[in-house]
Formats: sequence, C-alpha cells, structure tokens
Amino acid sequence: MLDGCGLLAFARCCCVGGGEMESDARVSDEPGCGGGGGGGAGSVVEKGGGVVARRFGWAEIESVTGGFSSRVIGQGGFSTVYLASLTSSRLGAVKVQRSSERLHRAFCQERDVLLSLRHPHVVRLLGYCDERDEGVLVFEYAPNGDLHERLHHRSGGKSRTVLPWARRMAVAFQVAMALEYLHESRDPAVIHGDIKSSNVLLDANHDAKLCDFGFAHVGFSAAVRPPSGATRAWGRPVMGSPGYADPHFLRSGVATKKSDVYSFGVLLLELVTGREAICAQTGHRLTAAVGPSIGEGKLADVVDRRLGGDYDVEEAATVAALALRCVSDGTGLRPSMAEVVRELQEKTTALISAVGSKPSDKMVS
Repeated sequence: MLDGCGLLAFARCCCVGGGEMESDARVSDEPGCGGGGGGGAGSVVEKGGGVVARRFGWAEIESVTGGFSSRVIGQGGFSTVYLASLTSSRLGAVKVQRSSERLHRAFCQERDVLLSLRHPHVVRLLGYCDERDEGVLVFEYAPNGDLHERLHHRSGGKSRTVLPWARRMAVAFQVAMALEYLHESRDPAVIHGDIKSSNVLLDANHDAKLCDFGFAHVGFSAAVRPPSGATRAWGRPVMGSPGYADPHFLRSGVATKKSDVYSFGVLLLELVTGREAICAQTGHRLTAAVGPSIGEGKLADVVDRRLGGDYDVEEAATVAALALRCVSDGTGLRPSMAEVVRELQEKTTALISAVGSKPSDKMVS
C-alpha cells in the first residue's frame, strides 16, 4: 500500500476485480473538454451542476509545487506527496504517482471513483493531471495531521495536548457517517478496505476526513479478494492493515461491508483506550488486550488514563460495548454502519453537538 497520508489530505481509490462504479461526475462540455481522461488542461469536472474537480496541466502542477521543490509531506513506495500552494490563500496536497503502466491504470481507476464521492467527512479531490505517465491527484490539505499521530505521538519531542473525550466521540461519529455513506448511499456500495487511525485526517477544526482509498472495492464483484498466498498473482497487497484487518476476510478472502465495520470497531477501541491497534512492545492486538476487561465490565482499566477521568462513564461503556460488537468474530453479529451511526447519534448527541458535528452532515449527494 502507499504510505504518506499523515500530514495531508489524499485518497487512493481503486476499483478491482472488474467492479465498476456508476458515476454522475462529468467533464464540462466547454470547447476542448473531453471524457474523464480527456479534455484540455483547465477543464472542470462537474457533478449536479457544481464544480467538483478540475484537470490540471503538467506545467500547473510544476508551478504549484515549485518545480517539485516544495515540502514533501508524504512518501510511499509508489508515490510522493507535495505541499502545494494552489492560490495565495489555499494549500493543497499533490500526490505524484510513480511511472508505470500498472500504476497509471490504478491512477485512472482511482480518479474516476474519487470523482463520484462527495461527503463532508471524505477527503476532497480538487483535481488531477493525466498528461504524463505519472498520474497526479490534487487533494485538500488537512493541517492537523492524522488521528494516529494525534493520539499516539509527540510533536517535536513535546507532549501533545490530550485529545478530549468529546472530540474523540465527534471523530468516531464523523468517520461512521462517512462509512455509512459509502456503504448505503452509493450504488454500487463502496468498501473502503483500510480503515485505521492514520487514514483519518483532521482538518483545521479537528473534524475527520476519511482518506486513503487504495484498497477500496466497488460492488459485490469487487468484494472477492484472494487469500494471502495469492497476493503475488494479483500484483497488489491484500486489503487491510495489521491490527485492523477483519479476521474473517483473512480466512476467506472475501471482503464485505462488515470488513469495514470490524476495522471501525478497532478504531473505536483506539479512541476509548488511547492505545495502538498493535502494541509495539508486545505485538499483541488491541482487541485481544482490552476485549476481556470490557466484557467483564472493568472499563476503568482500559479507558485512556491521559484523560484523567474527564469523560462520561456511561457513554464510554456504551461506545466500548459497541466496539466489541463491531469486532465480533462472526460477521452476522456485527452491526451495519447505519446501526452504528444511529447508536452513536443516540448515545453521544450532547457531546457531538458541543463540538459542532451534526447528523445533518451525514451525506452530501
């Protein structure tokens, strides 16, 4: 998978296994504009009458990145991400794909899927450039980094301010709404495939932006994935990340919406406990480390001690119990994301409203 989500806002959506997404995005029919991969530089892609993204020329990409001399804010095995000055007052994140035929196909698939997604808590695609083999995607910039860094790491050797309980619940609710949108409001449904704290960006208001769609699947035909032994034949890594990957998927090779639900459950546990999905010292999974204590009602033993008791005990118990349902071994025992959203909305409404995240943000069509 591609790394470098951290201090930027970018996503990588690829349709695999022959699945295709029905998209209502289109390139405007101004002179010189063509289909999704055609059209001249400067053409815009529209959705429902409003501009969603524009097609940049390579010279423009060079300009906004200072000839690719701007700060590198993300780097992986297949791409580099640069901080870009899109205007005098607006920053962006420019992801430049490595040059290869396979990666360019993946870029085209990613671009087309991203153009069909529009939600306040899914990172926004601002534009793209397909003039050269190195596909380029331009995303909004998230100045507060990602949730993993915010929860677990120091900043410049100094301890960060502890992320308050209310903000944690708001982030959980926002990510849940984004997933409900992907699962229930897209036709065909989109399975994200790699939900984890480092793929949740925090904007200037610390609101969540789900990013990194590199493992995304569209529709049922794209949900069947090979077991780990078949990775080489497929030419790309198996979906998910250690500690977050659905055990049922790892056994069966079949990814479903409930695979995302499992990973979201791990994310919930991470928010409640302040611990990483896999302990760096012991290698133990978070689900195994805290599940028994939560099941026995010993919530105080697992809630993040850095909170200093500044959290709602009843709410924490509800969210922890919901997390355990999400990570149930049997997929049939896991709730849908619609059920998760409803329960979080009912149980955390006061705190969510206090930090400005409202159920009306649920979807932008």
